[in-house]
Amino acid sequence: MADDIDREIENSKESEKERNRDWASLPTDLLCLMLPHLFLGDIKRFHNVCRSWQLTTTPSVQSPVLMSIGNDNTRCKFFHPLYKSPYSIYIPELFYAVPRFCKDGWLLMSRGEHSMFFFNPFTKALINLPDLREKYNFQGITFTSSPTLSDCMIFGINVYFDEWFSISTICRGEESWQQLCGENNSPFFISDCNPVFHHGEFYCLGQHGNLGVFNPDENYWRVLDKPHRQPEPPDPLLTHERNFLVECNGELLSVSMSFMGRSISVSKLDSVEMTWHKVDNLGDQMLFASNTSSLSAKRVVQGMENKIYLPKIHGKCGVFYSLASQLFQTFGNDFSRKDWYGTGELLSCCWIEPKADTSYSKEELNWFEDA
Repeated sequence: MADDIDREIENSKESEKERNRDWASLPTDLLCLMLPHLFLGDIKRFHNVCRSWQLTTTPSVQSPVLMSIGNDNTRCKFFHPLYKSPYSIYIPELFYAVPRFCKDGWLLMSRGEHSMFFFNPFTKALINLPDLREKYNFQGITFTSSPTLSDCMIFGINVYFDEWFSISTICRGEESWQQLCGENNSPFFISDCNPVFHHGEFYCLGQHGNLGVFNPDENYWRVLDKPHRQPEPPDPLLTHERNFLVECNGELLSVSMSFMGRSISVSKLDSVEMTWHKVDNLGDQMLFASNTSSLSAKRVVQGMENKIYLPKIHGKCGVFYSLASQLFQTFGNDFSRKDWYGTGELLSCCWIEPKADTSYSKEELNWFEDA
């Protein structure tokens, strides 16, 4: 009997100890498991809990988030694929600006007809660029690396009536844009998606799966003979009306979507045979597709892999396409369809990788520093 009482007292002490446990005593491994589920303001609040949490390293890989600029052009909302409620930030620097491309946490923005600049919405760092020679009308634009690096190059392209091309480029340190115009060596209808810088060249996706390539070292543009144009399906509702090009694990993938998303296909480029091969499973990879920016990332949280995330919402939840179920779904509600009927699309938006803990010197933020 006495032993039972002693055990009960001991258990009571242990329970009291558990109830009074300090937040700072949580194991680091547990804290590291929590961090990938947070983003932006939540990460800052996490680090403000106590000193031991502050010392917990923020994961180097975070899920890309969808940034959408509001109607007033000053308030931006960031949508995380896992959560309903967006994170809102007031950014007056983006007044009347339009996002054109995004990479490494940097937005390439245009304002008015000729002005362009880089902007990091997480650090508020800004890099001004020389004005365009002509008003902004690129069908595709991209840049090679962070604009703070000496090898950064911007590439913009237009294709007219599938016959003529106009390419504009500018490198860090240059004071004006360079222009190259000419006739395509083969008919090329460019897709409404941005180019990809891949293995030292700029790749542009055609509407029928063919590729145009610009070599910046040789200042040479060519439309490739292969891959050949893919025949359209007989059903007009299954004709591909949206195409995206994205680099994933060092390879080029194309994503094609038909009317209302009734048919979605992912293909990988065989760089030897120069043919597209269908991809049925992305493994632990995720794709984030939009007209402004398309990128890939390795799974951050279990269950996010093997999906294509889109700039669409249902209710307050982000919409993705699962290659496993072949359905459009969300994490936050019971939406599940074979097409995206009933969803809304966010405009003036782009997928962006959070880069909030980076600081830049004055020299890095001066585009002409390397001149």
